[in-house]
Amino acid sequence: MTSKAWKTLCPGDVVDIIAPASHSPPPKLQAGVEWLESIGLKARVPVDLISPEVFFAAPLETQLKHLTSALHSDSKAIWCLRGGYGSMRLIPYLMKMKPTRPKAFLGFSDITSLHLFLNQNWKWPTLHSRVLGQMSVELSHTPDRVELENILMGRQHSVTINNLIPMNEAALKTKTIQGKLTGGNMRMIQTSLGSAWEMNSRGKIVFMEDIDERGYSIHRMLEQLHQAKLLTGLKALLFGDFTRASEKDGKDHSLHALETMAARVSYPVFRGIPSGHGTELNHTLPFNTDCVLETGLKGKLILSSGGL
Repeated sequence: MTSKAWKTLCPGDVVDIIAPASHSPPPKLQAGVEWLESIGLKARVPVDLISPEVFFAAPLETQLKHLTSALHSDSKAIWCLRGGYGSMRLIPYLMKMKPTRPKAFLGFSDITSLHLFLNQNWKWPTLHSRVLGQMSVELSHTPDRVELENILMGRQHSVTINNLIPMNEAALKTKTIQGKLTGGNMRMIQTSLGSAWEMNSRGKIVFMEDIDERGYSIHRMLEQLHQAKLLTGLKALLFGDFTRASEKDGKDHSLHALETMAARVSYPVFRGIPSGHGTELNHTLPFNTDCVLETGLKGKLILSSGGL
């Protein structure tokens, strides 16, 4: 089954805001809402969006109510306020429902669990992008935020990322690979193992990024994914940002962990995707859309937006 496109947004369209994971401070929510309004969109924010528990932005029942309402409402898009932890708790309830039409769905980090479910179970294309709490009028002119606005509003129908860095011999061989991109946060991909939303990586181009994971932890996650066969049968593997990975002595061994995995697989592996938890850029990556990877000394990734 092929994925369906989501409809690009126009001035006056509604965006449902949900908080399926951790709590976000009110100023972050307000800044994101103001940014949406500045580009002509209407933010719909539930009055009880933030009712913090120890780990979560709100109790499970409240988060599920918001997500269910957003999925079936008249909005054009669903935007997650923050990652953190908690989104996976909603997935068992999504098994029992499926909206008739896809919407633009945005977020990253912990939101990876929902991306994987929507991509695989409902065949939706989604946008691995900044969460709404990272948007503001003051920062609206950064290249990745401009890119995201243009994608949402239908002014840009693809994303091109140049100068990917080859990490193994297979990546150096010049060829064109066509497929669909999947993945997201490495810790969440590991968490998917054995679940109903376990990442289906065979025949896919897989993207991974993470934050606050030291080199040995990254190596351990990759080792488990390799033994679990989730890194078998890929068309290619792409690494994004791995930030705040320093050891207690200040050394960063994250690249060594990535290089170790790249050396043991036969498909192309690249790094240098400016997406994830980096402080400067978090480029939007459309998941479950047609994409092209050009390998060689300077790799290039071209992704269809998924919107019509």
